[in-house]
Amino acid sequence: MAGLSALSNTITRPEPPQDAPVLPRVELDGRLIAVSNRVARPSGTTSPGGLAQALGEALKARGGTWVGWSGQLVASREAVELDLEMDDDVVYALLDLFDADFQGYYEGYANGVLWPIFHGRPDLSVHDAADFEAYKAINRAFAEAVARMAGPEDTIWVHDYQLLMLGEMLREAGVSTTIGLFLHIPFPYNDVFRTIPEAEEIARALVKFDTIGVQTTRDARNLAECLAGMGEGTVHRRGKAFEAHVFGEHVRVVPLPIGIDVAGIQRLLRVPPSSDVVDFSRGLAGRRSLIGVDRLDYSKGLPQKLQAFHQFLTEDPSRARDVVLTQIAPISRGSVKAYEKTRREVEAIAGCIAGMFTSLTCSPLNFLTRPVERGTIAHLMARSDVALVTPIADGMNLVAKEYVAVQNPRNPGVLVLSEFAGAAEAMTDALLVNPHDTDALSEAIERALSMPLGERRDRHAALMDVVRDTDIARWSEACLAELSAVKA
Repeated sequence: MAGLSALSNTITRPEPPQDAPVLPRVELDGRLIAVSNRVARPSGTTSPGGLAQALGEALKARGGTWVGWSGQLVASREAVELDLEMDDDVVYALLDLFDADFQGYYEGYANGVLWPIFHGRPDLSVHDAADFEAYKAINRAFAEAVARMAGPEDTIWVHDYQLLMLGEMLREAGVSTTIGLFLHIPFPYNDVFRTIPEAEEIARALVKFDTIGVQTTRDARNLAECLAGMGEGTVHRRGKAFEAHVFGEHVRVVPLPIGIDVAGIQRLLRVPPSSDVVDFSRGLAGRRSLIGVDRLDYSKGLPQKLQAFHQFLTEDPSRARDVVLTQIAPISRGSVKAYEKTRREVEAIAGCIAGMFTSLTCSPLNFLTRPVERGTIAHLMARSDVALVTPIADGMNLVAKEYVAVQNPRNPGVLVLSEFAGAAEAMTDALLVNPHDTDALSEAIERALSMPLGERRDRHAALMDVVRDTDIARWSEACLAELSAVKA
């Protein structure tokens, strides 16, 4: 996930979007079976995210099955059950998982090894061979559940790094239908991927998928070349796709950048803002507003962002009276040492900013580590002159697209975007920065705040074209078209 009214300190709304042309729906033979670690259950009380909504809509349009963890852990593998719920022609297949495997699978291997290494931080990987065995055990449980229901004409669409072994395990279970994977996080360079002790075993599992979707061309090239390099194979470019021939298999790797529900986030602005948002807008009293929305994760570049903001204020301390940065950073995986370290570092920089530049009457920084309701975030983004999106590694980063989507095209804010976010590949009309370059990021803040209206409008119009062209519905159709083409 995230100016407009901060410029005038009045509460306005973005103009309604132009209707995008309706894309033809991709027809699939057989059912669509989506598989992900978690499922947005029809009986759930929370609103689904963009991905969950896209999967739900794709399944409802065609009929199909969504397989995922039920949220329940059981004491033995024999107690694992698969519960089925039906809603709008969609079967929700909810799988219990074995408690003794789950910690090693999720926190141990998926988030302790794959997450840091795929984000270019092998130094933060904490490897335990037992965790990989647990990771495989959970993948096998998913494979057994899917194999029980998959028919020869069905299409299986697997999601993300928690289930990298699933294609191979489904083949071992006798499933011969089309199986695709979409990797939502970045894929690292070959030398970084090889730091995983089980790298070759994972690579051999990945080539059992027929097609793998990734966020960017860089990720597609990295993945295809890595697979080929692991087994002395070859890579061929076919349009935007890369085809790897290795280990006696052939797999397509295709950049399919994910987007947001544009209309959905804009609908949030039609609901009146909370009293807190109204009070915040009034309290600006002419000050310029910057916003950041990130999980408190070492991949999000929060220390770099705050260091640059500190430098921006140090260069001219009077700026502390003229600007305010609202950084929303909910704590993520707080018990993991790497995350604890990042939190301490971020809080130290935030404290330094507060100590040096806060006066009795104003503070240049609002720093929140608690979750903030999605509608509130949308209204805050719509009232911000500048969004700072500065990850040091990110598959896509939908905050950048959401910020653009909620701007008033007549008076839009400016997006400052890390070149290491997947979104930067297409969103070239943002102010692109290297977050490791503190001077450049500080200068980008100054440039964004002083950008003329005409330039802001031109940049926003170009960025909005990207946001619409890659919205969540179009992404879903593009993925299904790829799966259908492979099957044909």
